Amino acid sequence: VAQATRNPFEAERLRLQRRIDRARSLEAPMDAEQAERFELIKEGLRRLLASGATSREEAEKLIDRIRRISTSGSRIEVETMKVWPEHAPNARPASEFFVNERIDLLVREGETFRNDYRDTRRRIVFHALKKPIPFMTAKSGKTTQEFVERDDEVETQKYCGIILAAIVFACGVLSTIIISRQNRQTK
Repeated sequence: VAQATRNPFEAERLRLQRRIDRARSLEAPMDAEQAERFELIKEGLRRLLASGATSREEAEKLIDRIRRISTSGSRIEVETMKVWPEHAPNARPASEFFVNERIDLLVREGETFRNDYRDTRRRIVFHALKKPIPFMTAKSGKTTQEFVERDDEVETQKYCGIILAAIVFACGVLSTIIISRQNRQTK
């Protein structure tokens, strides 16, 4: 999951996608400035997905520039931004420098299973980006048709980190109890 989401390309793609998702979930109508920024971020995401480079360093710079211009630039800057090198027969899509296709397919499949609308049960899918928090139910009153970030899920890496920390803590407590019992018996 970390390899699929923490590489430079996906990190920037997810930042732009989260901004779009937050704007879509606003309850109040957008004013003209918010609507313009929303359109620029969508265009930035489109350009990010269509970007290409000839080297990893060039791809990193391009990805950072696309995010920066689409989140704080003007419409002219976004629309005139060059995302594919001219006269470069060895240019490749920027995502190819960072994204492992097999791992990306595993994560996408996990997300598809986790978000399947036909199954209303909460599911723990091994390669999904988020895991449900045990014994917690969603608090939001939104319908399932609306986009809403679930408040009863946590990112997979945090979930696994908490589980590992709990195991380490439990092992420490258990070994302390066992050693203290043995020390009392040997007196």
